[in-house]
Amino acid sequence: MERKRDYMTVQELTENEKYKFWYFKIKECKESGLSVKDFCDKNNIKPSTYYNYQQKIRNILCDQINENSYKNEVSFVSVEKQPHNNEKIIIIKGSIKIELDSDTPYQSIEPLLKSLL
Repeated sequence: MERKRDYMTVQELTENEKYKFWYFKIKECKESGLSVKDFCDKNNIKPSTYYNYQQKIRNILCDQINENSYKNEVSFVSVEKQPHNNEKIIIIKGSIKIELDSDTPYQSIEPLLKSLL
């Protein structure tokens, strides 16, 4: 008769679950105050496995940051209109410089900004 297990081994996890498991293990190590070697010894982990997953997770996080930084999204926030004396809005992108009167309507500025992306 086969005994039922109440746990899964790391080998049985999906790739995504493995990364999540290792993300939290690495975080636990950092928060423990132990050296990586001591943490690995205490948790029966090969240091080479720890560092391998640490590098993989760094790469995944860097890729996510890069993906998010290249999105061409424009967002606007409301700002209280201030009295002005011939103030200008200056938009510079590369060699393009655009100057607008500070009272230029928002509806005119939005398409301009989007076209510069």
